[in-house]
This record gives sequence, C-alpha cells and structure tokens, in this order.
Amino acid sequence: MNYRNKRVTVVGLGVSGFAAACLLKDVGARARVTESAVTKAILERKIFLERKGIKVEVGGHRQGFIAGSQLFVASPGVGSSSLPLRFAQRNKIPVIGEVELASTLSSGEIIAVSGTNGKTTVVSLLGEIFKKAGKKVVVCGNIGHPFSAAMRRCKKNSFIILEISSFQLERIKNFRPRVAVLLNIDPDHLDWHQNFSSYKRAKSRLFLNQKTNDDAILNQDDDYISSFLPKIKARKFFFSRRKMAEKGVFVKSNWIISNLSGREERIFNLERAVLKGAHNCENYLAAAAAALIVGISPEIIGGVFKEFSSLPHHTEFVRRLKGVSYIDDSKATNLDATQAALQTFPAGKIILILGGRDKGCCFHRLSDLVKKRVKQIILLGEAAKRIEKELSRCSLPIRKVSSLKEAVRVAKASGKRGDFVLLSPACSSFDMFADYKERGNVFKKAVQNLS
Repeated sequence: MNYRNKRVTVVGLGVSGFAAACLLKDVGARARVTESAVTKAILERKIFLERKGIKVEVGGHRQGFIAGSQLFVASPGVGSSSLPLRFAQRNKIPVIGEVELASTLSSGEIIAVSGTNGKTTVVSLLGEIFKKAGKKVVVCGNIGHPFSAAMRRCKKNSFIILEISSFQLERIKNFRPRVAVLLNIDPDHLDWHQNFSSYKRAKSRLFLNQKTNDDAILNQDDDYISSFLPKIKARKFFFSRRKMAEKGVFVKSNWIISNLSGREERIFNLERAVLKGAHNCENYLAAAAAALIVGISPEIIGGVFKEFSSLPHHTEFVRRLKGVSYIDDSKATNLDATQAALQTFPAGKIILILGGRDKGCCFHRLSDLVKKRVKQIILLGEAAKRIEKELSRCSLPIRKVSSLKEAVRVAKASGKRGDFVLLSPACSSFDMFADYKERGNVFKKAVQNLS
C-alpha cells in the first residue's frame, strides 16, 4: 500500500493512535489526528506530533478538521457513532484499524494470537521461544506495544508475534497472518459488541483472509470455536487439554505431547511448569503448537516453558504478610479469567476483590465457584452494586469499599494465616484507573505499604 501524499486522519490519540500517526508520517502520508479527550498524556503526544509537522486537534472532533480525508485509521476504542466515523460512512471513505495499517506495510511473517483469555501469556511465551531459537522476533500488538510502533524493527525475515483483540479484528480488511492462533471464546466486552454473537463474529475474523497455505491453530475443547471450522481455509491444527488432538498437541500422563510429525513426541512435563492451573496448561499447549509448526525444536520449547515465570498482573505474587499471601490478578478483566484464578488457590482460603467497570457480563456464573472457594468478597467500582445482587445467594460476607486501598486494608483485617487476598476483578478498570496495569500497581503499592 502506498500512503505517500495520501490525506489520512487518525481517530484517537491513545498509544495505538500515536503510533499510527508516527508511522504514517514516516511513509510520507499527510497525516492528522483528531481526539475527543484531553489528558496530560494526550497533550504530550500532541506536542510531539506537531513538532513532526502533524496537525492535531483535541477536546472534540470538528468536521472542518477532518474534511478532505481519503482514509481514516480508527483506534480500537473508537465507536462507529463518533463524528469522524459517521462522516466516513456518509462520504464512503474507507476506515481501517492500526493493525491493518501496519500489516499493509510489513514484510515480516505474522503469528497472530487472539482469544478471550491468555493472549498476553502466549505471545510472551512465543517471544521467548523464538529468541531462544535465534530467530529475529518482534512481540507487539494488544500487549501494550502497537504493531505500528514496532515496524522499524520488522525486517523481511522477522517473525511478528502479534496479540490482537476483538476490537482490532473488527477493523481489518486484508490482514492475513501466516499462523493464526485462537485460544478460547467466552462472553466478554458485551458493552461494546452488544451481544455474544457479535463478539464471536469479531473473533472469527482472525481467519478471514488466510489461504490454504497458511496455518490455523484452534482449541479443540472450545465448542464456540468449533463452529468456525467449516469456513477456515487454512490448514487446521489443534490443541487439547482434555483429549487427544486430531492433529496437534495434547496432554497425556502430565506431558505435553505432539503428533504433528505423525508419531507421538514428548515436548514438556507439566510438573516442571512454573505457571499452574488449567488455563496455563492451555497457554503452554497453544504456544507449543505455534512454535512446532514453524519448525522450532521441542528442546527449545521445553527449556523456555521450564524457566518462564508469571507476567505482571497475571496471578502475580506480591507479598506474604503474617502468613497471608497477596496476589495481583488485575489482568482478569472478565469472568473466565477470574474463574481460572479462583481454581489456582486453596478452597475456602480466598478473600476476593471484585469490581470495576461493568461490561455486561452475568456474575451469576461465578456463584458456584465462589461458594466453594471464597471466604469473603470485597467489592468496588461501578459494577459493585450489581455484583452484590447477583452473588448475594452465595451467603458469604460481602463488603463494599470506595477505593482499592480501602479494599486492601479490609482484606488485611479479615485475613488469617494461610489465606490468599486475590485481586481478580472480572471487570475492566476504566471506571477508576487508566488501565489494568495502573490498577495492579495501585494494589501492589497498597500491599507493600501495609505494616
């Protein structure tokens, strides 16, 4: 795609919008940026871009500013009802996302990973595996480093390990990963996608442009994913925790086993894994399948699995104080992630901190697991009232608080030796924090400040 002298408007000046604007400038486009919000970070980015000769408006969208645009690049959180995108639709101007923009300019081989949960862990595992194998590798995307920002490091023979969300998949057109990995699908982001069917359709777009010489890696245990199979043109490979995979990797006698070569081959003994729990077993399986398909040896894969420790804000141990362990699982922004965390720690020993922005999920789904494993619930944020109502039948002590610091103080007062204080909110963070990382860092600071 040739963007030279093309009039392109980037909608949104978050991290991905900023990266898209810089990339467009680098390739000679006549880029400009429109942003409805005004924050310190946005104003800093505005100053930087204007010094590069890019026009920026903040605090609202003006039709006069976007008039004459030949293409819009929309940031993931920008809704179709925003003025620039309504203008684009009315005037039949193409709209793409930041991932689509970067992919049209990339010559590297893309391994794209999506799913409701586990994306960040799997792309991080793959990044370490490819480094150990001596490959040129770039890890980017929804993990916090936009594809557009990584372009300068993407060479012709690079592998691009890309975490991609449902928001980003909605705005692809020609995006075609060489390997596409879909980990799982559970109800999430229903505040954005309106309903679960719309969310599933967005996830299925991962395979939209793949050809018969591309590879698709799928969770054989996920019934929602199985409904996509007839439409996928790529070669299909599977991973399964519960049964022997048709063609791929699976678990047998606590070993990850591959049958990709036509015979069973041991890859890794899960007893040696640092990351525990059924969800992490599936993350190992998916990463192993992707690495094996591109020709990386079982020895390298197993070596990385043995050494890889948990990521920040993913059931991360923070501190043990008077026999009580504090765990930061701020990345758990949906019910499935919180369910996985609850199954990781001893039953009856968990003080659970829940709440944040309500994404339209049904908290009743947590009831059975909460009754079995949780001793107290602490609620905060916009969703607190609804969570309290939907979990009231669990007959557990429930305490509502106004801040995460207060939640930590209440948990400390309730905790007994052997307990686990688990921040696993099952909600997004945007009612009180910039993102899940800030939420997790506030939790960790409050824990470290306990005397």
